[in-house]
Formats: sequence, structure tokens, C-alpha cells
Amino acid sequence: MKILRTKDGWAMSGKVVNALDKFVLDCVRVVSRFTNYVLVSGYVSILVGRSRVTEDVDMLIGPLGLAAFKKFHKAAIKAGFEFINPEDATGLHEMLAEGTSIRMARAGKIIPNLEIKYVHDERAKAAMADKERFSLNGKDLYLSPFELQIPYKIHLGSDKDIEDARYLWELLGDKLDAKKLRRYMKLMHVEGRIYGIG
Repeated sequence: MKILRTKDGWAMSGKVVNALDKFVLDCVRVVSRFTNYVLVSGYVSILVGRSRVTEDVDMLIGPLGLAAFKKFHKAAIKAGFEFINPEDATGLHEMLAEGTSIRMARAGKIIPNLEIKYVHDERAKAAMADKERFSLNGKDLYLSPFELQIPYKIHLGSDKDIEDARYLWELLGDKLDAKKLRRYMKLMHVEGRIYGIG
């Protein structure tokens, strides 16, 4: 498995695409028809080889009007997904507008699920504005920058999150933009050196 920095993002080759990756690619195929998105948090580490399980994949999306959301909702159901939240399309749209996440999974399943939320704070805005193209065996995904994911994980602070941050640093440290990493460390009000990062 190889990960390279490219002109417009990152490229990974030689990865065996697993069931979680297939789920994410299928979700992205639907979501990207209707709005901008960026994948954030734990799946970013898992995608590049971190060996751990997750029940959900976190995605931030750009805002959708009710009519556009209803089209997305219909397309998702047609593609074999369902929404775990009990609300109808209007109710789901209201939840997003209120800052609550909604969850989408393959029909009849609960795990894994895609946790979808609107961009809501400075960290989320940075993730969307600076998202990077990530080519997975030739298929494109958009990820929050690794330089942002590392301090974000340190900010969350659980053992699992710190290990995610360390993993990304050990895997990609020499390929990262040091200036950008420092800027995001400042945004998150965290220090990486105590964890051997930076």
C-alpha cells in the first residue's frame, strides 16, 4: 500500500478496499450529486490503514434547501439506503438545520452508518474550505486535511483519538505541511509535542 502527496491532494494505491470503504464510496456517490461534502474524524485514519473498528463515518455537508434535500433523500432510498432517524424527509431537514446530525445506513442495517451534519463551527468550516482530494485506487473522496485531523484528534483527547493522531503523524509526518499543521494546532488550542507529534 502506497500513499503519495499529489498536486491536488493525495493518492493511495494497492489498498484492499474493504466493506467499510465500499460503504463510504457508495454513500459519497449519492451525497456528491446534491452538495459538497468532506469526510472527517475516525474514518480518515482508518482509510489510510489504522487498524480499528468504527460504527459510524462522519461527514460534513453544505446546506441544502428543503426541495434539494427531498431529492437527496429520495435518491438515497433508491440507491438502497435508509435513514435511521425516525423522521420523514422534512423532519430530517429540520434536524440538520437545527445542528443535529442524521444517520444513513444500508437498508435493514444499522452498522456501519454515515453520520451527516452541516458545517457548524470554525473547525468544520476549515475542514470544508481546505478539504483535499484523496484518490483511493483511482476513486476520489474528499477528506479533511491530515494537518487538521491530527490536532482535532488531540483536541478530542480520548485514548482512541490520541492513537489516531499518532498514527497519522507516524505514517505521514514527512509529507505534511508543517506550517499548516502549526496553524491548525493553534486553532484547536492543542500541543502535539507531548504526544511525540510535531
